[in-house]
Amino acid sequence: MANETNATPTWKIYNRPWYLRLLFAIWGYIKNVGLMIWSVIKAIPFKLWGLIKAIGRLFYGLGYRFVKGDWRTKISYVIFGFGCFSRSPKQFLKGLLWLAVEVVFVLYMVFFGSAYLWKMGSLGDVPVEYENGVPVGDDSLQILIYSVFSILLIIFFAYMYVKNTKVAFDTQKHVEAGKPLSTPKQQLNYALNDGYHVTVLILPILGVLIITIMPLIINILVAFTNYGRVDGEVHYAPGNLIDWTGFQAFEKVFGSQYGEAIWNVLAWTLIWAVFATFTNFFFGMFLAMMINKKSIKMKVFWRTCFVLVIAIPDFVTLLMMSKFFSYSDNPSLSGPFNLIVREWFGVDKFNHDWFGTTVGNEISAKIMVIIVNLWRGMPFTMLATYGILMNIPEDLYESSRIDGAGPVRRFVSITFPYIMFVMGPQLITTFTGNINNFNVIFFLTGGGPNHLYQSGKTVGATNLLITWLYSLTISKQDPEYNYGSVIGIFTFLISAFFALIVFNSSKSVKQEDTFQ
Repeated sequence: MANETNATPTWKIYNRPWYLRLLFAIWGYIKNVGLMIWSVIKAIPFKLWGLIKAIGRLFYGLGYRFVKGDWRTKISYVIFGFGCFSRSPKQFLKGLLWLAVEVVFVLYMVFFGSAYLWKMGSLGDVPVEYENGVPVGDDSLQILIYSVFSILLIIFFAYMYVKNTKVAFDTQKHVEAGKPLSTPKQQLNYALNDGYHVTVLILPILGVLIITIMPLIINILVAFTNYGRVDGEVHYAPGNLIDWTGFQAFEKVFGSQYGEAIWNVLAWTLIWAVFATFTNFFFGMFLAMMINKKSIKMKVFWRTCFVLVIAIPDFVTLLMMSKFFSYSDNPSLSGPFNLIVREWFGVDKFNHDWFGTTVGNEISAKIMVIIVNLWRGMPFTMLATYGILMNIPEDLYESSRIDGAGPVRRFVSITFPYIMFVMGPQLITTFTGNINNFNVIFFLTGGGPNHLYQSGKTVGATNLLITWLYSLTISKQDPEYNYGSVIGIFTFLISAFFALIVFNSSKSVKQEDTFQ
């Protein structure tokens, strides 16, 4: 009876038609993603409450250590490291390092950081002018950058402040318990052995903060300013002041100025990501299966032919393909492919605009970028899949043959699930990467052909969000940095959704220790 109660739903039974299994599998995946999104939303209040409790414990710990600490520990709340170097010469170097952290922070804030933080609310009052070649005034962008850096430094200092009080209190407890304090040699030995992971990771973490986190925060803040050309007025630093404008840039990107364009670009970005990912995946998988067949001779030769595509840098390959399929109104100036069709196949007037350099040929351009991406991306999947196929236990195939399973059944029940289990995370990261695939679009079409949308704005028909962002900022004569920042935030949210939520809903993550 228990087996009947917990029986597998009928739509999961393998003897159902393949199209029903496919539809229910897709529905089940969509439902799982929806449930995961809902679980994330439900968890937000609990996470916020947990954060509040953690902050409460932090302040309780500070108060407890101050009350229970001796006079040396109390002074450590003002002078970093005092609880170390005042107790023993053995702790002098350790205490000196803590004191150096405080001195560097105070000097930075007094002579540099505080001036920028003071102006962050207005981003400056006097535009920069040059007097005898020396800039005088407020550089709004510089104020923003150094203010963000100062805030990150304050957060780091707050962490070190709490850590300093813990070190001072722990040192006091060691002395009261009669335990010997560690010597500089022992401290160095700890840093190179038990604490080696901390020593090694300090520089990478600082690099991530400065090179990744800090630019991300600045990019987000720029979206709330008028940095760029807005309503015909120029706001470029340092010659002009930048002002905070709230959500005005968001309203214009998603509404009055770029509303129609951004949804068209988003739709094409997702269509491109789906085709670019799954064409490479399935064609690469079947190519690997063909080469892996026992009857195929010269396997190394065939693998090498496709690997050569990977060996050539992307921009070289893509520029070559753009020239190969190039178009000109004068047929004699068109690329080699049009010439080959005319000369070899006798089509006298053949002169097709493959990459849509003329307005109205966007379908051809979109198909071509997908085909070229398939040619350059398929070998990556082929190599990964080939390695997986070589590791599938042959016993599984032998058992399925004995049970009467044909080639299609063996592929559906053994090969494909095995490949998906191993390559599922890569498939998701590839999809996310294709959302931000700048090279293919930029080198093949440059985002064109161009089309006019509302408010007379021109946007390329093959532009992805990332290439459109580039065209609004770097390649434009009058860059619209604030609008570009809004698009950057939008792209980040979409990428984060697929990289985090969809990834965590895959079987590769849920069943990472086994394969079923």
